[in-house]
Amino acid sequence: MHRTTIFQTVLLTAVVAASVAAGTRSTAQAPGAPISHWALQRGQDSLPKVYTDSQATAGQAVWTKTCSECHETSDVTGSDFRTKWVGQNLFSLYETIRTTMPDGDPGTLPVDDYAATVAYILKLNGLPAGEERLTTDSVALSAITFRLPAGSGGANSTR
Repeated sequence: MHRTTIFQTVLLTAVVAASVAAGTRSTAQAPGAPISHWALQRGQDSLPKVYTDSQATAGQAVWTKTCSECHETSDVTGSDFRTKWVGQNLFSLYETIRTTMPDGDPGTLPVDDYAATVAYILKLNGLPAGEERLTTDSVALSAITFRLPAGSGGANSTR
């Protein structure tokens, strides 16, 4: 077997073993730690709290000043939005907004404004606020799946 293939096999085995172990451990997270993808997919009763109220309030201000020039809140709460984004990781949503908005001048807002805007979108979709701010770290955001509260509609609104 070629060395690269052996390395890839060992690496894949380690990743699978770690994933299985993560699925059987407690899903409690240390404060500030990225929320585990496993914790979100194992049918917990409560949704993760990945943003703060103050961050969502800041996102509402960004929305009002910048986003509302072109968008209605229904653009980020309606069935088309939910069909596209529910089940996707939050980094995909954050990065799409960061690299395409504002229209005609994408990427010009501070990264914290983009995170606050995503926090506001989560709040608009009924997701609960918590004690930790939504991060701008790509790895941490990639580990968080956008889900909806039970009863809010959408194919992935539960579990």
